[in-house]
Amino acid sequence: MTRYQKFMSWVKVTGATKGLTEQDARSVRTTSWVQIIMFSLPTLLIVPTYFTEPPEAHPFTYATYFPLVLPLFIARYLLIKRQFAVAAIVTLVAAIVHITIISILQADDPAPLVFLILGMLPFVMLPRRLALTRWSFVLLPMGLFLFFQFYYRVLGKPGIFGPAKLTVAADFLMPPLTLVIAIFVLLTYQFVKAVNRAEDKLSAEHAKSEKLLMNILPRVVANELKLQGFSRPRHFSSTTVCFTDFEGFTKIAETLQPEELVAELDRCFSYFDSLMDRHNLEKLKTIGDSYMFAGGIPQSNFTHAVDCVMAALEIQSFMNQMKEIKEAQNLPYWQLRLGIHSGDLVAGVIGERKFSYDVWSDTVNTASRCESSGVSGKINISGVTYELIKDFFHCEYRGAIPAKNKGQIDMYFVQGLLPELQLPGHERTPNEEFQKRYEQLRRKRSA
Repeated sequence: MTRYQKFMSWVKVTGATKGLTEQDARSVRTTSWVQIIMFSLPTLLIVPTYFTEPPEAHPFTYATYFPLVLPLFIARYLLIKRQFAVAAIVTLVAAIVHITIISILQADDPAPLVFLILGMLPFVMLPRRLALTRWSFVLLPMGLFLFFQFYYRVLGKPGIFGPAKLTVAADFLMPPLTLVIAIFVLLTYQFVKAVNRAEDKLSAEHAKSEKLLMNILPRVVANELKLQGFSRPRHFSSTTVCFTDFEGFTKIAETLQPEELVAELDRCFSYFDSLMDRHNLEKLKTIGDSYMFAGGIPQSNFTHAVDCVMAALEIQSFMNQMKEIKEAQNLPYWQLRLGIHSGDLVAGVIGERKFSYDVWSDTVNTASRCESSGVSGKINISGVTYELIKDFFHCEYRGAIPAKNKGQIDMYFVQGLLPELQLPGHERTPNEEFQKRYEQLRRKRSA
């Protein structure tokens, strides 16, 4: 980083503005620039004031810089410490006090014109939630400007170093001056309000698009696509894939209206969706009445098999409840097969349009065979998955089951949590011992 870049980073307070919205960051940058200008202006004006002011005024003028510098140092420190509103208030107070002192010294000094600028700054330096403080710092400098014009130009009162050279009647000066300032303030306010409103709408639309993108792709992959324009497929050596499929879906679907069918599917799949974040899983796709998800992607972990089975147990419980409700109403109900298998796979986004996050490998095919070789209402897992979850769940060995194009596969039905891992009276709820084993698994495998 060059010296100029370092300087600009210091001016923009880059470190302090990280994570802020554009509006808040702009307020911080404006406060920073005001501080730097107030620091530098007195230095730049030392020579001009030496020739334009009477000699007896020089010590007083230079002395006014000292009460300005200390508050600005404090305000800068507050800005770096991310106390943005307080830093802006201290900066504005220091500037107003400084200009007020200069205005008191000399009646003809152009310093009161700075009040007009200071009256605009609160709109961009202070957050909107501090509305009362904002307007107080708008009206104060504007009021001081009008006061000094009336005091020196109308009343003809002298400053410390003499009266103004030009005086004007009150009815000639004050009404138009007050009207101009009122219009000036309102135009500034409306302009800033319009910009804020436009940015709010833009932020809301951006948030909607971000939410939509995160619902389509994993956050890591979405961020990679936004930064690079593409995402490379990645190999994962240990994952778990689960397929679900409704048995008798086609037959029951023939008795339902399309809207009823979609609503019923949406009710089920929405519940499945709610389990994904809770169990650190990734939904991959729905294909008709089939729902597919996986653990261990897009971030590798070593609890993926346990996570998938826990989610499958909750899905099984949900479908059993739905079955009881439908039976009580004498309505047809769906039964679900679940198949789970663990292994390696490749995951990523391919193509340039209508992105989707997908997985490829023999693990996916075997998981699909576990589902199709299963039984309604049961969670059917492969022997590979069983070895990963046997310390957590009670399973029933089915034997070597023939699977299409896969030969014989050792398969198990998951019966539930091991008795010692159940909360008393709640056989599907993990207890502290489960959590302890889960944490040990996570730490042991990641070590």
